[in-house]
Amino acid sequence: HPRRSKRSDLISWKFSRSTVGRLILFRERNIKMGNLTVKFAKPYKFEGTEYDEVNLSGMDGMTIQDMIDIQKKLAGEIATLAAVEATTSFAQEVATKASGKPVEFFKLMPRAKIKQVQTEILNNLNAKVKNDPKTHVVKFDNAYTYNGDSKEDIKGKTFESVDLSGVGELNTMSESMAENRMVAGGFSPVNTGRNYLYVCIIASMGTGYPEDFFTGLPLCEAAKLRDAVDADFFE
Repeated sequence: HPRRSKRSDLISWKFSRSTVGRLILFRERNIKMGNLTVKFAKPYKFEGTEYDEVNLSGMDGMTIQDMIDIQKKLAGEIATLAAVEATTSFAQEVATKASGKPVEFFKLMPRAKIKQVQTEILNNLNAKVKNDPKTHVVKFDNAYTYNGDSKEDIKGKTFESVDLSGVGELNTMSESMAENRMVAGGFSPVNTGRNYLYVCIIASMGTGYPEDFFTGLPLCEAAKLRDAVDADFFE
């Protein structure tokens, strides 16, 4: 599906050539990135203490629910309406959750350093296993065990993928229901395709799995799920 492929490229986690360029530039400057640790070329002083690195390893335990919580927290910021993941505020919030440091640590950080942090976050949000546009099956980067409480018959079951072909059978009544559930969840029903609560609601409707099956997925699965439930994907 040529049009879909192009669109997916445009809205992937690595949002622009400038973001990728920053990543390459940081590598050329020998600023070590990877393993969710960002090392600074020059120390960053915060509240009297100097830091030459920041560890973001907490990202490994974050889920799509964390993405939803951050999106809700930033809902009042106009810049987040188009693509929350591309904003500095998003990077600050993810880094705060992942590092355990106060948000002020990142808000007072020099611009160049927060760009390093942002690039590392985007790099680690980028899933390794891509969607197959022909099958509507999302294959997970790693086996996923559902431990939620909403559906006892699948609790403890491990999944390698999820079939979202049923999303193509949803109609406009389903769309209205999803929008109403978004509002009940604390969001305005605008730019729904970029809202991760909406994404999980639609995925739930199309599969019969509970919402917490999808909100419990690792953070790196968010973009794949978002793209897979896009209505254009089924045209």
